[in-house]
Amino acid sequence: MENNSIDINVELNMETLQSGELTHTKIAEPGKFTMIGKSMYLRFNESLENNDKASILVKVTDSGEIHVRRVAKSTNLASLLYFTHKNHNSGQLETEYGIMPLKTFTKDSAVEIVNQPLSGKINIDYDLIYDNNIVGNYKFRLIFNA
Repeated sequence: MENNSIDINVELNMETLQSGELTHTKIAEPGKFTMIGKSMYLRFNESLENNDKASILVKVTDSGEIHVRRVAKSTNLASLLYFTHKNHNSGQLETEYGIMPLKTFTKDSAVEIVNQPLSGKINIDYDLIYDNNIVGNYKFRLIFNA
């Protein structure tokens, strides 16, 4: 599997609690799974309104750190967030007006991968923090299979 991409199906469920309002987002898209060295990469798109899309890259390092990069060119937004179990991490949101520093606190995270047949789960429960204030609580549930 070294440096080869494998076609996968991705299902991502996000639960967001911001300002007392709970929202759910569900994405089901084809994607690619790639191993480079000891790091695992999942690439897929999120369908947006007006036939636009956002590209999403999830990287899991061999130490278990998770990076999530989301780029939506049509809205000029890009985010890069880092997650380490029970730790704070720095990240950022890029807008047309500049870069906003963000932080995450990973309350819980788990990565499970099965090789034959290829499938897995990535779960992250986290707080998103801006200017030392929690702006939202998130539950990220990604399931994939070849």
